[in-house]
Amino acid sequence: MNINSKKPLIAPPEWQSAVIENLRKGGPVCQQAANYLEEHRVPIGFSRQRNTGARWTLRGRIELNARFYSPESTPGHPMLLGAVVHEATHLAQGAATALSVQGEVDAWRAEYLARTELHAPIVNPHWRTVAQTPEPPTDEDLRQARRAILAMAGYRYLIWLLPLRPLGLRCRRNS
Repeated sequence: MNINSKKPLIAPPEWQSAVIENLRKGGPVCQQAANYLEEHRVPIGFSRQRNTGARWTLRGRIELNARFYSPESTPGHPMLLGAVVHEATHLAQGAATALSVQGEVDAWRAEYLARTELHAPIVNPHWRTVAQTPEPPTDEDLRQARRAILAMAGYRYLIWLLPLRPLGLRCRRNS
């Protein structure tokens, strides 16, 4: 694959099927993502990205960063599967929720749990902070999780631009 290409490359169907089958071998979070991918026929591809390991698109695709992943990547690698679970969570949430700190927290938590289910837990304490965000979160819980995400991903991740909660939903003012 030419990683300099601006056009995303869609993975071969057999590779995508292998990703789904490997997710099915995980626990409930992985299986839920596999079901979503299959039911919605979500294409998984590869594209150039600057700030993330993967992303979801408004057209309902998951695009893995072509600098790290390709059709030659092992479709059962826990980091790859975790990234797919993260982005599948965003697609299932819908754009309004996915484009909020609350949506990011839910997706980071899903990735954290998926990696645990795949016997490749994430040991970074900032990840644990995000994963342990209470449900439902207060505004201060979301601010704390955003700080933890920024500590890991840096300001290029752009979570600092997102509203705490999906636009149009009332915010809880508990701090």
